[in-house]
Amino acid sequence: MSAVGPKVAYVKRQAQTRNHTCHWPGCTQQVPPAMWGCRPHWYSLPLALRTRIWKTFAPGQEKTGLPSREYVAAAKAAQDWIQDQLASASKGANP
Repeated sequence: MSAVGPKVAYVKRQAQTRNHTCHWPGCTQQVPPAMWGCRPHWYSLPLALRTRIWKTFAPGQEKTGLPSREYVAAAKAAQDWIQDQLASASKGANP
C-alpha cells in the first residue's frame, strides 16, 4: 500500500490504544499510535516532510513496532527540521 489516500483512511480509523504522544518535542498531546502527532504540529511540518512520512508509513507498523528504515529516516528528518526551527527561533529571541 503506497498510495497516501488509503493510508490516511487507515490512520483516521485507528483508536487510542496506548500511551502515545505527539512527536513534536515537548508536546504532551495524546494521539493514536498510528499518528505522527497532533493536528497543529503535524501541519507545522513542511508539506515535503509530511509527504515523505506518508510515503514511508506502513499501516500496522505502530502495532508491530517495526517501522521501515525509510520511515525512521523520514521521522528523523522531521525531528531535524523541528530542531533547526527551534534553534532559529531561539537565536531570534536572543540576538
